[in-house]
Amino acid sequence: MDRELLEQKLNQLRKKQQLMETAWREAGNRKLIQFFVDIMPKALDAERCSIFILDPVDEKAWLQCGTGLSEKQLQVPTKNSIVGRVMSSGQFVIEDDLEDQVGAHDIVAVKTGFVTRTALCVPVHGVTTKKVVGAIQMLNKRHGDFGDADRKILESLAFHLEMNIENIFLRQELAKISVEMGRKIKKLESMLGL
Repeated sequence: MDRELLEQKLNQLRKKQQLMETAWREAGNRKLIQFFVDIMPKALDAERCSIFILDPVDEKAWLQCGTGLSEKQLQVPTKNSIVGRVMSSGQFVIEDDLEDQVGAHDIVAVKTGFVTRTALCVPVHGVTTKKVVGAIQMLNKRHGDFGDADRKILESLAFHLEMNIENIFLRQELAKISVEMGRKIKKLESMLGL
């Protein structure tokens, strides 16, 4: 293959990578997800709502959107955390006495200054894969404890957000591919002396 043809292919690869990076940054319904994070505490009489996305490669879950928090401000392990238990089991979790338990919520409290007393967390399943791709968590019921009615409402929200959250899950894979593609492009450029 001659040099001119290689440079044309390299330019095509650069354009594809840029399109992938743009799609990653701009895609998704983040405003819709933020809307639900804003209204769910009012709907369930809670202090906070958070939506986490599973990163299966790193075995962590990262915050997509949360009350008073920015994207990826928090990462929690898929082991030894409420979000992790929900993602691993695919089952909801209700905890009413977290101030008496030691766990990942204590580490989050140190980072954010927010103390968790009660929690309700439900899984979000992917529409196409049926695997758990995320979780929605409510924190600190203001009056009483989280119950079955709260769980049903949150599971309904999870069902309606499945496609959006799965898209974010898949876009994180796209971002990783884009980074790898960028490395390969740089390698080709150095081989061609560009």
